[in-house]
Amino acid sequence: GDKPVQSDDDKLVSTMIKACLEDEKKYNMRNDKLNLSGLLNVLDGVIDCPGRIVIMTTNHPEKLDPALVRPGRVNKKLLLSYMGCTQIQQMIEYYSIAKLDESQIRRLYDAFECSAQAFTPAEIEELCAEHEDVDAVLGGFERLAVKN
Repeated sequence: GDKPVQSDDDKLVSTMIKACLEDEKKYNMRNDKLNLSGLLNVLDGVIDCPGRIVIMTTNHPEKLDPALVRPGRVNKKLLLSYMGCTQIQQMIEYYSIAKLDESQIRRLYDAFECSAQAFTPAEIEELCAEHEDVDAVLGGFERLAVKN
């Protein structure tokens, strides 16, 4: 299939983000500030492009510099926490483009209720990507649910 074209701005943003997120021991404070400053300048240029959406993710929002996440740079924050059973069902239905029937819903709820594990959207998305039909996804979910 066709690969999406990556603009020079996109490549520069990716490079700057990777540089900023490198192990902080590799850089002294002066370089970190320069990297953050450069990233902010690039982001401001990218954000000014009409129709462009920038998505940033982190597992540690408390560690981000306030200048990076100020209003205007970050307009929407979403917490993607652990999923409930209804959310898992909706995600499976979305990815498989099929409604679960009653027996499939029961399989999902039984596996969910028996599991001591919490499930992230990334785990469910991975299951959906690995399996071609709903029953295969549910089988994968059942195996994941009893794993712990």
